[in-house]
Amino acid sequence: MNVRTACAALVCIVLAGTPGAVASPEPGSAARVRAAAQADPVLTIVEPDDQSQLAGVVRLRADVTPADEVEAVEFFVDGSRVCVVPAPPFECAWDAGRRAEAHVVRVAARLGGGRRVVRSVLTRAGPVAFFSTGTSAVLVPVAVRDRRGRFVDGLTRDDFALYEDGIRQELSFFESADMDLVLAVDFSASMGSSMRLLRSAVRRFLGELPGAARLSLLAFNDRVFVVARHERDRDRLLAAVDDLPRPYGGTSLLDAVVHALEIHDGDVAHKAVVLFSDGDERDSFTNFAAAEQRIRASRATLYAITMGRSRAVERVRAQLGSLARISGGQSFPIARIDDLDEALTYVREDIENRYVLGYEPSNRRSDGTWRSIEVRTANRRHAVQAREGYLAVPSY
Repeated sequence: MNVRTACAALVCIVLAGTPGAVASPEPGSAARVRAAAQADPVLTIVEPDDQSQLAGVVRLRADVTPADEVEAVEFFVDGSRVCVVPAPPFECAWDAGRRAEAHVVRVAARLGGGRRVVRSVLTRAGPVAFFSTGTSAVLVPVAVRDRRGRFVDGLTRDDFALYEDGIRQELSFFESADMDLVLAVDFSASMGSSMRLLRSAVRRFLGELPGAARLSLLAFNDRVFVVARHERDRDRLLAAVDDLPRPYGGTSLLDAVVHALEIHDGDVAHKAVVLFSDGDERDSFTNFAAAEQRIRASRATLYAITMGRSRAVERVRAQLGSLARISGGQSFPIARIDDLDEALTYVREDIENRYVLGYEPSNRRSDGTWRSIEVRTANRRHAVQAREGYLAVPSY
């Protein structure tokens, strides 16, 4: 039997028959093929785009419309699979390293029937600012307490001495801190019985913050959701707290830390992240080393509140405590949800009583090295709390 192939109107048909036999495409088959192709959902790579320069822990994000046929979305960077996301939102974190190299980011949406839709983007190489104020100044939020643990107010620039790598720096900037705050709260399945008290405590905390503060709210389980971004309207923010979803899913603490740091932008001197969780760290794409690198590269102060006494919680508490110390913040262990109010009150008072010191480093090399910071006051009885240092990475 002779077998010949005839292709017409985008349809290839295998013909079996006697020599010289020619078969025609099945009526309407080309139209059906076109319709099937047109029915594929639209896949868009939202982050990054072709102008992006990727360094540090970055977010990969795609949109599929409609998403009802999607079985999973796969993210690849330079040919290696980074993550597989089974349901919206289709996003994950990836550590691009310290240098902004060019990367090929490919996203594949797996559909029913073995079909796939694929898109790619080439990012740019170039220097990226990890720690940048928009100028060459380094800004350091500082809290000062007396021997009784009370905050010391009324200090002036002359009361402070700041050292970078042991060398005293000239202070060029000094003020009480305006605030850009991100509050990240856990709504994983284990929070079910605590959500009512959590909402009440968060409402009181937000209601007592200074009116000029700019606030963002994140909710996280095994994903991270932006509930409100850069909001000054307290009524809208409190309504967002009331609308927090019912608890479900796992816990992605380190992803929440990284997402919270990414929300900040560069026009406010004091940036703070307040994070609360009762759960184990099981679901983050971000590992501890990447989160630590991102904290070192950020100007934000981290306050971490963890609830519970299990071994898993103790491990997470130690990790968050380390990140908080690097940033100049603090970790607060609590035994039960009823203790959350007291912890949040302490955080609020610490944030409100920060000074911000700024200086132009005498070492102007942008060589990616870690620069240690030490802040002292003229009164040796004062306890000074500030970030441990920063990464000297070039700005744009």
